[in-house]
Amino acid sequence: MSNQKKATLKQVESRISMDRYKKLLELLSRSQNATMSSLIRDILSGKEIVCRAHDETFDLLLDRMHAVQMEIHAIGVNINQVTRHFNSLNDPLRKKALVKKLEAQLTKTGSKVDILEKMIKQHFPRW
Repeated sequence: MSNQKKATLKQVESRISMDRYKKLLELLSRSQNATMSSLIRDILSGKEIVCRAHDETFDLLLDRMHAVQMEIHAIGVNINQVTRHFNSLNDPLRKKALVKKLEAQLTKTGSKVDILEKMIKQHFPRW
């Protein structure tokens, strides 16, 4: 830092109550400031303090969506196994029985996709 800039910068110290300090610590934990000094400088200079907010409901939604996605994946694995078995058979009656199994699996998949769509529409109405 140049000597001229050092001459214009002055250090300021202050004492505050424990309540005020705790409030500043809480604000610091939610703000984008890395240090208490930068937070106080922003407050003194009148800059807007931007705070991060964590929405737990979004985490719950993602967990539910992930669970449905895993169920759809498991159904897909079952469909692949039935299809592979279907292709190895020569008996038309057994193939017909497997087609019925596949239809049931596809119906399950459709209902799970409907559940996902409902969740998305509920939480993200613009989609």
